[in-house]
Amino acid sequence: MTSFNMRYVLIALVPLAVAGCVSSEDQQATNQDKCASYGYRQGTNRFADCMMDQDQKRADDQQRTMDDLERQDRRDRRRAKDFESTAGSSIIDDRPQYDKDGNPNFDTQGNYQGCHGIGCKVDNPDG
Repeated sequence: MTSFNMRYVLIALVPLAVAGCVSSEDQQATNQDKCASYGYRQGTNRFADCMMDQDQKRADDQQRTMDDLERQDRRDRRRAKDFESTAGSSIIDDRPQYDKDGNPNFDTQGNYQGCHGIGCKVDNPDG
């Protein structure tokens, strides 16, 4: 697992800390109430399955949160790396990307084609 930025650690720990404030007995009571609200009676196999499902959902939620944080950390690192690599270049392409009609001024290989249509400057006086 990659190391996390401090803010992501805090984002992950705050919900876990709040969840940690709930004792396992309180969590079990909440799960029992939830399963009972579904109509399952305590002591039956379906009730036990419901309790296991509640535990699995909580574990899945925690794993999803950690996966999201890790994905965000990778994205932030990639963006920082991209920014650092482009920060050294001070050349800014100020050519218009599209003409006034929305047609691209560059072909698919990135070659500048110039603007198209009425009102555009023409580089070639014969064209």
